[in-house]
Amino acid sequence: MGTAVVVSEGPRIDLVELTASGVPPSFLLDHEPVHAAERLLDLRPVDLPLGLVEAVSHLPADVRVVAGHAALARALTVRVGRAVPAASTLELRAARAVLWRAPPHDDRAFALALARLALERALRSPEEVLISLAREEDRLERALGREERAAAAFLPIPGTPLAEYQASWDMARESLFHHHAGLVILLERSARTLTPNLSALLGEKVAARLVAAAGGLQPLGRMSASRLQLLGTRRRPSPERGPRFGIIYRAVRMDEVPVARRGAYARSLAALGVIAARADVTTGRSLAPDLVARRDRRVDALRRRKR
Repeated sequence: MGTAVVVSEGPRIDLVELTASGVPPSFLLDHEPVHAAERLLDLRPVDLPLGLVEAVSHLPADVRVVAGHAALARALTVRVGRAVPAASTLELRAARAVLWRAPPHDDRAFALALARLALERALRSPEEVLISLAREEDRLERALGREERAAAAFLPIPGTPLAEYQASWDMARESLFHHHAGLVILLERSARTLTPNLSALLGEKVAARLVAAAGGLQPLGRMSASRLQLLGTRRRPSPERGPRFGIIYRAVRMDEVPVARRGAYARSLAALGVIAARADVTTGRSLAPDLVARRDRRVDALRRRKR
C-alpha cells in the first residue's frame, strides 16, 4: 500500500506520491498572490484546485492519502469523499525531501501577502486591540502631562506674538484633551469586555495597562502576585529599598489609603488581581462582587489602623 501526501507549498498545493518517481504535480490556488494567501488562511473545500481534486479522486483505493495540516485534511475529506487524515511527522519529512528536489519557485510576493494577512488577523483580536489602545492611551496621557507642565511654565507677554501663540496652543491642548477622553472611553469599553473581573477590581485603565505590560491576558494570568505588584515599575529595585508597586499604584481607591500603608494595600490588590486575571483567562466566571468586597474591607482596615 502506497502513501500520497498533499502539502501546501507557497501558493500551490502539491500531491507527492512517496513511491513514485519524477516531479510531483503542483496545483495553483490562485494566480494572484493576495487571493492565494486569503484562500490558504481560510481553506474551504470549494477553494481546492479542481485539478488536485481530480488527481486525488483517481488515486487507487489502496493508496493512503494524508494531508500536510488539519485544514487541508478537512477540506479534502469533504471534497473528495474519502477520509484524509493529517500526515505524520515522518510522512511530512519524506514529502519535503521529494519537494526539495523539485524546481524552485519564487514565492516572495505570496509570502509577504500571507504574512501581512496573518498579522492583520492577529492584531484584530480583542486582546491585541486592548493592548494597542492601552499603549496609545498611555502615550497620549504622558503627552498631555508634558503639555500641561510646559503651559504652566510659559509666560505670554500681552501685546506680543507670545500672546497669540498662547491662544492657538490652548486650542491645540483642548483638542488633544478631547481626543484622549474619547480614547479612554474606547479603552474602558474594551477592558470591561475582555477583563471584567480585573476591571471591576482595579479599574478599567489599570487593568488594560497591566494586560499591555504583561504582553497579553494569558501571561498576566500566569504571573505571581509579587510580579503583578511590580509590573510596569520604571525604577530598578535596589538592595536597600526597591519600588513597592508599578501600574497598580493607580488602582481604584489607592488615594484613599494613607501613604505609609499603600505598600500593604498594593500587596493585597496584587493577590486579588491574580485571582481576577486567572478567572478572566480561564473560566470567565464573575468573581467581581466578592473581590471588590474584599478590596473594600482591606481599605477600611488600613484606614482604621493606627500604626
